[in-house]
Amino acid sequence: MFSGRTVTPTQLVTSSAIYLLLVLNTPFLQALANAVQATDMTDYAFTAAVAVVLLCAHVLVLTVFTVPYVLKPLLVVLIIATASIAYFMHEYGIVIDFNMVRNTFETNQAEAADLITAKLVASIAVFGVLPAALVAWVPVSWPSFPALFMQNLKRAGVVGFIGIVVLGGFYAEFASFFRENRIVLQKLAPSNAVSATLKYAQTRFAAERGPVVPFATDARKGAHWSRSSRPAVVVVVIGETARADRFSLNGYEKATNPLLSKVDGLLNFGHVTSCGTDTADSVPCIFSGLGHDHFSPDAAARREDLLDIAKRAGVSVLWRENQTGCKGVCDRVPSEVLTNSKDDRYCSDGECHDEILLDGLPDKLRAMKDGGLVVLHMMGSHGPAYYKRYPAAFATFQPTCKTSQFSHCNSEEISNAFDNTILYTDYVLAKLIASLKDVADGGIDTAMIYASDHGESLGEKGLYLHGMPYSLAPKEQTHVPMVMWLSEPYRTAFGIDGACLQSRTATPYSHDNVFHTVIGMLNIETQETDSRLDILSGCRHERVGMQKAEQSKTP
Repeated sequence: MFSGRTVTPTQLVTSSAIYLLLVLNTPFLQALANAVQATDMTDYAFTAAVAVVLLCAHVLVLTVFTVPYVLKPLLVVLIIATASIAYFMHEYGIVIDFNMVRNTFETNQAEAADLITAKLVASIAVFGVLPAALVAWVPVSWPSFPALFMQNLKRAGVVGFIGIVVLGGFYAEFASFFRENRIVLQKLAPSNAVSATLKYAQTRFAAERGPVVPFATDARKGAHWSRSSRPAVVVVVIGETARADRFSLNGYEKATNPLLSKVDGLLNFGHVTSCGTDTADSVPCIFSGLGHDHFSPDAAARREDLLDIAKRAGVSVLWRENQTGCKGVCDRVPSEVLTNSKDDRYCSDGECHDEILLDGLPDKLRAMKDGGLVVLHMMGSHGPAYYKRYPAAFATFQPTCKTSQFSHCNSEEISNAFDNTILYTDYVLAKLIASLKDVADGGIDTAMIYASDHGESLGEKGLYLHGMPYSLAPKEQTHVPMVMWLSEPYRTAFGIDGACLQSRTATPYSHDNVFHTVIGMLNIETQETDSRLDILSGCRHERVGMQKAEQSKTP
């Protein structure tokens, strides 16, 4: 690679990128091979494609810093750091994530000293210090600045083109593989350490900003609570990755909603758009009250949300979790994480089906004598392992994709597996409504609203999964299902005009409406709500509701 006594910038960048990826990243390459478990040429081609794309990415990043007095110091640091990271991953079988970086920064001197061994020193010396010294020693033949600029531009163009072409040829495989095998990326050094460190720094900065700012401090229960002897409980169900166009309620040709379609009084809103294209944005956005146009994760984290408002107004609040977390929304209210349950009625292989969210729920609702707000966070249709999201009894649409590696399945199999997740969601929601009917018969006014956090691409236009930038995201990732159900006692007590509400189901709505609608459903009064965004606003007839509520008190 090196010619004569000097090397060119291109030679130094290319050889360093190869060394960083193919020599120092053996833990990553081993994890990749173990996850792929190649059995045919397609698997081997995908593995090679990953290596090519990552090599191109390394060269691109280094090209940005290919200038005198910058490139060499950067390479020295990267090589030694990557060698150190590789040693710990190889020696202890760890991954470098947020928690590991936090442990590193927050450990004490004695604990750190225990990790310094002769093997550590020798490994870093051989694979880190010696190559870094070679980089520092070898002379570089730097051209003039204009010539260097053109060389860097040409190099970036070539490797960028190669990377894009290879990535485009294996996009479906990349999307499905790394969505399901994120732990593999956590072994790619030094990017794993850089990203985890940045996340840690961001978290520490957020913690230092001080307490969460109060929001809607004037929140209180409205007139309904003083005139009715029956408490009201609203259940908000946050779905995961469900697409509106895969609900037969919205005209899909497969019968994915056989049970919900038979529920009396069900309100199906067929034109709803999400706030984001991933859970980390959509869930906080739904509960923040900021709305899509003003939302940011940082802004939402700085102030209280819908759950805080309900709690302040005197309503009992409970979050039940069967997903990867509430993204900070439930940090200040009671919550139950069910994902680690060992209940073999719902759980197996470290994962629980969404029915677990309903287990024991009626008793919890009956205990909310002052009214309540319950949030159920579903696993829903989370991909790419759609086949894991439903019990075997719901594998109705066949054939199905029974792997998270999309390259091993055709489009029909992927689609069928996804549709089975919707079929199971239909069952869970119908079962929930049946439970709410029973609770209502026992003296509590119940209501439910369901909305998916975002949609999912299933191969349309070559896209899979979700998480595209919102401005570029296809409708498959932003058009989400939303349904509402109000028990008859709830309709009576709150004076809901069913015909009025039904007439609004064809109206375009968004996640922005959920915050204001739920506050209205709970009859919480605050200046921070916008009645124009409350779907039920204008369909409540307070006088009728008051008269009927008073009549219900009369023996």
